[in-house]
Amino acid sequence: MDLPIRVTMPPILFTSHTGTRYAVAGSQWVEVPADTTREDLHHYLLWEPPEVPETSSGQSWQVQGSKGDAYAVRLRGDQWSCTCAGFGWRRKCKHVEAQKNAQFWKPLALDNLLTT
Repeated sequence: MDLPIRVTMPPILFTSHTGTRYAVAGSQWVEVPADTTREDLHHYLLWEPPEVPETSSGQSWQVQGSKGDAYAVRLRGDQWSCTCAGFGWRRKCKHVEAQKNAQFWKPLALDNLLTT
C-alpha cells in the first residue's frame, strides 16, 4: 500500500479495544504505530478537501430579528434560506416570509407609482 493515501474526509485516530491504533478517514483504515499523534496523520492519510463548485451567488439580505439579532436571508434560484435557528429546525421562518413579501410588493409598488 502506497502511503500516504489521499482522502476527501478529515482523518482521525482510533484505538480499538485491543489497543490497535488506526488512522481513519471514511472507509480508509490504516493501522499506525501506537504512539502516532494527530500531527503524524499526514504520513498515513493526506486530506485533500473536494473542490466545491461555484454556485450562483443569488441574492442576500441582512434582516433584524425581533430581539435585535442579525440574520442573513438568501435566495438562490428558487431556494430561500435563513441563518436563524427556526429555519434550521423547520425550514421556514418569519424572516424569509417577510423578505418574500417585500420582494413581491416592491415591484407592485413601483408599478402603481408609474401608472398613477
